[in-house]
Amino acid sequence: MFQGPPGSNSPLAIMVVVTLTLYTTASLLWHLPKPTLDAPSDPTSTRKGWFAISLILIAALLFSTYLFAGYYVLFALPVLGMGVILVFRRHVVRRELIYALGLGLIAGIAGFAAGINFVPPGIWAILQGLLTLTGFSAGWSMLRSSGLLQAGVGRSRFFAGGTISALSGFAQGIALCIPWALGAVALKSNPGETWVRAWWEPVTALQPGIAEEAWGRMLLVPLVFLILRRVARPQAAFTVALVLVGYWFAYLHTPSAFDLFTTLLVGTLMVLPVSYLCFYRDVETAIGFHFGYDFIVSATSFVLARGLGFS
Repeated sequence: MFQGPPGSNSPLAIMVVVTLTLYTTASLLWHLPKPTLDAPSDPTSTRKGWFAISLILIAALLFSTYLFAGYYVLFALPVLGMGVILVFRRHVVRRELIYALGLGLIAGIAGFAAGINFVPPGIWAILQGLLTLTGFSAGWSMLRSSGLLQAGVGRSRFFAGGTISALSGFAQGIALCIPWALGAVALKSNPGETWVRAWWEPVTALQPGIAEEAWGRMLLVPLVFLILRRVARPQAAFTVALVLVGYWFAYLHTPSAFDLFTTLLVGTLMVLPVSYLCFYRDVETAIGFHFGYDFIVSATSFVLARGLGFS
């Protein structure tokens, strides 16, 4: 890192990518416990033709929506989340609403200083609160209605073990993210080019760490799963939903609309690990991983570019 960013074809860059792919990412996905979602008594079989058609249509809708609307698509997601909550209101739990509201307040406060410039900070902060509240509440209601939450998919440590357990999961997520975060810093083409202008600003990574787990994982993955579940067995439907939404989320973070290489790289190395943590470990560990990754990348870039002098 201190030698400067490598070129994309340098031995160091190749070594970092191979290490993150074959060692950290592959080993994490392999070792995470994954519940068996297919019940032996379930007579449903995957209808491959309809499954493929459904997958293509959902992918086309997701990618084209962002292609034409950009980040303004985020303003539609709280409406979508509210619609899901109304449809699955029998499966909405009050304590989950309160917990999601608390997380939304944290994300909203952090959003005031998150360095977003395409909308005013106040509107962005309110949006983050709404995305978090509706995303988590809708996601848990869908997972509960389908029986996945009871199987341990998308569970929260807060409800299982309380505040200490939730904070422990958050800390474990931060520890887990360190190889990915340092690898990303080593691969940055211009580590000094960062939105961070003050030493405290990396803490605002709480905003994407919380809100993006709500709308980018907990809202959309169960929703896509419920659609695919009509034509496929649960295991196949959920796995494909998780991967599809993961690569769409990676697509949102590419520098250009048709950057397939970056989409695949970011999706495989960065997004899939946090997606698997969110659904197959717990929400708080995923939030910690996401926050820790963004925090370390921005803070390290800031230090490398400006030194340790606080401003």
